[in-house]
Order: sequence, then C-alpha cells, then structure tokens
Amino acid sequence: MRLEDLTLKRFATLAALGALAVCAGSLGLYLLVAFGSRPTQLGGIDVTQSVVTWIALAVPFALIIATHLVYARVLLNYAKE
Repeated sequence: MRLEDLTLKRFATLAALGALAVCAGSLGLYLLVAFGSRPTQLGGIDVTQSVVTWIALAVPFALIIATHLVYARVLLNYAKE
C-alpha cells in the first residue's frame, strides 16, 4: 500500500457522501423548478409549455444525478479496498 492511498482513502467516503448530496440537491432544485413552472388558474404558462419545460430540464438533471451516483459508487468501492 502506497502513502498516497493511505491519505486519499480517508476522504473517499466523505467525497462519496458529497456526491450523494449533490444528487439530493439536484433533485430538490428540479422539483422546485417543476413546482414553479406548473400551470395555475390565475396565470403563468399553459400545460403544454410546462410539460415541455419539465422534460427539457429532466434530461440534464438526470444526467447530473446519474453521473454523481456512479462517482459515489466508485468512491465507496475505493474506500472499502
């Protein structure tokens, strides 16, 4: 075992938890934007535009979440070695 492995393994679990926190924060931000862009009776955008907004934002948010989940999994596996 090298010296670099000893110093980095201590922080791998913390970094994995940080990646999972980014997933939770991204999901929360997506839900906030989806809630803000929903159609209302008193004004705002119509149903078609809100659905297009939800779909258009779902793709990048899903990619960000998926990437961070994979990164967290790699870090947790590294920490267990």
